Amino acid sequence: MKKIQLLAVLLLSQINYALNIHQIRLSEISPSAINVSLDTEARELYYFHSWKLQISGNKITIEAFYIEGFGSTIAYLNNNFDIPIVPRKSMIYDLNVRVYYKNVHVFQTPPSLQDQWSGIFSTPLSTPTFITVPNEENPFNFRYQNPNPGFMNIGPQQMVLYIFDDTGIRIENKQVRENIDFSHLPNGKYYFRLEYQNTVKTIPIILKK
Repeated sequence: MKKIQLLAVLLLSQINYALNIHQIRLSEISPSAINVSLDTEARELYYFHSWKLQISGNKITIEAFYIEGFGSTIAYLNNNFDIPIVPRKSMIYDLNVRVYYKNVHVFQTPPSLQDQWSGIFSTPLSTPTFITVPNEENPFNFRYQNPNPGFMNIGPQQMVLYIFDDTGIRIENKQVRENIDFSHLPNGKYYFRLEYQNTVKTIPIILKK
């Protein structure tokens, strides 16, 4: 009887689950906190187990752990995480979300990374709910290069540009059109937040002159 139980555990440990991030939604719940709503999907039934939060300056990492269930159809889950932010301050944040399968049947088995996503958001959020979809396209339809020598062509539309340094602190804001000249800044990593009508786009820029 013991041999049969052990075999069942080994078979469960060899199942290759496919767990994917479907969508991430951000919303402001207070001046000092946002909610990260994570939608995931998998080939088999599964359950949320636990999560870890790491914050270092403007870098936020969420690690969500899931365990297998029992079923034969595609399963969908939504989980919400409340994240503290610097209150009432305009900042840029790097958000990293990683999802893992956690095998609770085999002792000391490390969690298996299934999917991950990285993106940028700025506070205050431009709308009550800021929706971020993996592989989002550039809504302004212009191209930019990295590393960048300090110049960028954005097209004929007039936009509002906010420039943030690598720590997420805003250092400049101005109206721009046609071309952006930021060659006066020292070399380094920046975040450009561009606003046009009801559309907002934040892009990372590596300045190297």
